[in-house]
Amino acid sequence: MMIARHRFLAILAVCMMVLSGCQSPKGEGSVRVTGDFGAPVSITIDGTIAVKAVTTVVITQGDGQEVTEDSPVLLRATSFDSRSGRVVSGYETGTVRLTTANKQGLGDLADQVIGRSEGSRLIVERPGLVRDDESAVEIVVVDVLYTTAYGEVEELPDPAPSGMPTIERGDGGGPAITAGGGEVPELSVVRVVTGTGSQVSVGDELALQYSVVDGNGTLIDTTWNGTGPVAVDLNSVMEGLQTGLVDQRVGSRVVVLIPSSLAAGEGDRVAVVDILAVLDGDAE
Repeated sequence: MMIARHRFLAILAVCMMVLSGCQSPKGEGSVRVTGDFGAPVSITIDGTIAVKAVTTVVITQGDGQEVTEDSPVLLRATSFDSRSGRVVSGYETGTVRLTTANKQGLGDLADQVIGRSEGSRLIVERPGLVRDDESAVEIVVVDVLYTTAYGEVEELPDPAPSGMPTIERGDGGGPAITAGGGEVPELSVVRVVTGTGSQVSVGDELALQYSVVDGNGTLIDTTWNGTGPVAVDLNSVMEGLQTGLVDQRVGSRVVVLIPSSLAAGEGDRVAVVDILAVLDGDAE
């Protein structure tokens, strides 16, 4: 399955990215990146970086969906000063961002990110960090994150908890709920895919994809209809979903079975959720 392949390639990518590097196009210096894919990174610079135009090197080629113009895109972009190797402060550098793949959402990075595959790590070198100082090059490490769950596919429990719907793999890697599971007597969480990212904490703002159905399998809400990932404040969701997501890991797909008493009194609900990123508190 594609998710399992994501898992294998993600492990391989981590091994390559922890100490990955690129040679500056003119050969004066090189950049080495330290840090797991999707996590905060640092760089080490050997020699002097000098570029006259924007250059991009693909450190790792991703295996996920292609980023298309005006589609949602999830990424972590961290800018460094070539003279010191230190992080350039400001404009959300180093944070995980959920935005739109166009000039308005990505600024000058749009040309480098659009057309790339999710799971890719790029090094972008841009001259002109400081006016009239050719030695001041902005070095941007860009991780293009996945917009579907990525991790190890789990076997479903047997017997499944009461209320568990029938779930198949739909178009684009999302879940397709083909039959409802009936009454949900108590809160239960089933991990369909186990990610390896950071754990979700109370009050986090998350990037999610999800589908919500009732006990009959009737669709209530979904992001898999073309909407794409959305930012969700965990404090704003129904109590059962909040409880079910806390302590789960980024990269996971979980099925949260929510009885009516924990679903705002609107009847039983089942949420299938891809946990893609923690959006706040990630900057270094």
